[in-house]
Amino acid sequence: MALLRPEHTDVFNIHPTGEQYTEFFSRVLIRTPDMEVMRFVLPAGQEMREHRLHGAVTLQCVEGLIELLACGQTVRLRESEMTFLSACDNHSLKAIKNSVLLMTLVLHKSDSEKVKNFIPEATAR
Repeated sequence: MALLRPEHTDVFNIHPTGEQYTEFFSRVLIRTPDMEVMRFVLPAGQEMREHRLHGAVTLQCVEGLIELLACGQTVRLRESEMTFLSACDNHSLKAIKNSVLLMTLVLHKSDSEKVKNFIPEATAR
């Protein structure tokens, strides 16, 4: 899974459009010692089993419809909506429609190594 390695203020596309959609896949977009940004491209019906991360996380639905189960609640994220989870909250998700999800994970220096090789099942292509 190659990283884009953007420089500060570089602009790059996170959203597949039209024919490009088939060329886009789930990947780490940015990784620094303090944060990790991942894009998940999830076909309808694809699930990520329950898991937990060691840092606070934001989840933004760029396209589609995602069902998120966290903290005993089920919420739906629609296009342009976002939410956040505290560190160590168990959660799972399912794409109700073809979806693109942007995740930002806040890392602590001791957590950087723990997530260095973290690739959820849904990122496999």
